[in-house]
Amino acid sequence: MKGGERLGRIKNLDSLRVSSCVPQDATSSGPRPPRYIRKLDSPERNQTQAAEWERLAGQASASWYLDPLVAAQKRRVHQELIRRWAGPHFAGRLLKTDVFEEAHGEDHILFDLFPDAEALGMDVSPESVRRALRRCTNPRCRFFAADVTRLPLRGGSVDLIVCPSTLDHFSSYQELRQAVTEIAHVLRPGGVAVITLDNAENPLYWLLRWASRHGWTPFRLGATLRLRELCGLLREVGLAVTDTGALIHNPRAVSTLLFLLLRRLLGRWADQPIQALLALFSWLHYLPTRRWTACFIAARAEKPPEGAVRIQATDAPVLSEGN
Repeated sequence: MKGGERLGRIKNLDSLRVSSCVPQDATSSGPRPPRYIRKLDSPERNQTQAAEWERLAGQASASWYLDPLVAAQKRRVHQELIRRWAGPHFAGRLLKTDVFEEAHGEDHILFDLFPDAEALGMDVSPESVRRALRRCTNPRCRFFAADVTRLPLRGGSVDLIVCPSTLDHFSSYQELRQAVTEIAHVLRPGGVAVITLDNAENPLYWLLRWASRHGWTPFRLGATLRLRELCGLLREVGLAVTDTGALIHNPRAVSTLLFLLLRRLLGRWADQPIQALLALFSWLHYLPTRRWTACFIAARAEKPPEGAVRIQATDAPVLSEGN
């Protein structure tokens, strides 16, 4: 990215114009309420994609396809992974790079992830940001609308960045790489990034991506990376990959259609068969084939402390824990 293209970095988030979600007569001595920070400009090339997410966010139920039990599974798996990789008592500054889950579904991650952390949630869609704000009851969460390829944050200002399948919706690898470069820039030395992507080695991913190109999925699937490629890219931008994972082994598209059918036929009585199927699918993680059955790959990356010697590793870490 050319220096002239970079947005001015925000040195203090409180300097932005914000609006409170609490009544004006609330006492100033109480806990800081969730706040919405105004929208910041997106690169011109990403404005079409931003408009697509804004249109989706305006729907009454943007997560209609996700069964409540699957949403609970997705939330639990992601929160367990993040807490394991960041530490269960993390209390620094946290950034989540999209708030689609927080705005629309029961698979939300951010609201109660780390109660003592200063949590920042962002999204390219202002409507998703507003909806996430309305649903949030954590007074330590704040939200803003911006593009992850041009993060409006000061370099080295974030302790933990959580990027759950944010980066696999871009049209090109170049945009994905730029977003990873931005993440590395705003991460403080010693900070941790937790990044997940659609698993390109899962054959059902390519079926879903083909369907998304024909408009048959709720949203577009974009460029993604294999685990080795993701680890290589993280190292290119100066991060050290310390762990990897494979998450959620429900057969994509197939399980979604099956669960929708069970709900239509059985209603609330579908809980038991869906729970049984989810338990069965979770056992796929323990098989040697898990790299091909996982819906998502995950990587934990640290920014080396200043002055540390940078070590280039040639091989990606072996897939470890996940579900």
